[in-house]
Amino acid sequence: MSNLQDQLKDLNLNLKFSANAIVEGFISGYHRSPYHGFSVEFSDHKAYSDGDPVSLIDWKLYSKTDRFYIKRFEEETNVRTYFLLDCSKSMDYESNGIKKIDYAKLLTACLINLSLLQRDATGLTIFNDKIISSLPAKSKKIWLNQCLINLANINCEGTTNISEILFKSCEKINKRSLIVLITDCLDNTEQLYEALNYLKFNKHHCILFHIIDQNELKFNFKNEAEFIDLETEEILTLSPWKIKNEYLNKIEMFLVKQKEIIEKLKYEYSILNTNTPIEKSLKTFFSNRIK
Repeated sequence: MSNLQDQLKDLNLNLKFSANAIVEGFISGYHRSPYHGFSVEFSDHKAYSDGDPVSLIDWKLYSKTDRFYIKRFEEETNVRTYFLLDCSKSMDYESNGIKKIDYAKLLTACLINLSLLQRDATGLTIFNDKIISSLPAKSKKIWLNQCLINLANINCEGTTNISEILFKSCEKINKRSLIVLITDCLDNTEQLYEALNYLKFNKHHCILFHIIDQNELKFNFKNEAEFIDLETEEILTLSPWKIKNEYLNKIEMFLVKQKEIIEKLKYEYSILNTNTPIEKSLKTFFSNRIK
């Protein structure tokens, strides 16, 4: 925990250093870029000819046709990745010295760094119930600096409207792209499904990183307290021990439903606890993808 707190301390000043350190340490554990296969997509087959890499031969197709074909892939530089980061007021929640937004900013910085190392054209949109800032997709490594500046200048405010942002973003993206959504998902689940389904209709792929705090998962409050909705400022005075079981049942149902709608669309869903070091979260996510 102390290591994660150190990484997030003075985040705006150290975002580039922290992201680079995490990414370099992360990649060093792999024989190839962990983003390989994340963005390079299968395109079609062509007949094998002398000089083509044997490793690309599709042996399953050979067993059916008794002829050699190789798989062709879209060029990495043709792939566009758009990161959408939620900066609504609920992302300002903090426990154990870690804010959800700080965790999300560092995660986003690491993923953008990885994406640009893979030479993918990479864009960044920061939003709450409206688009706060939006950077187009570019593939030059120096584009990381501009993305980090936008991340460093984030202020959490306003309410959340994820579905509206997804619809608006999709209207601006003409080419099939990868949409990486980073949010605490405190929004209407049915509307979110409709927006994600719209992305699917437009042939985009989506990865949803659900940022969640330990207190949201465990509800380990001991004393009677006032609970304040950061977005609406509604206040409830509660005895946590009286409602804990009901709360835990509802949060479990909520997470199960989230997972179901994502998997129904064949998208990817990853819950990230802010208590978990970012290196571990990245390792778990990419290991699952490789499998």
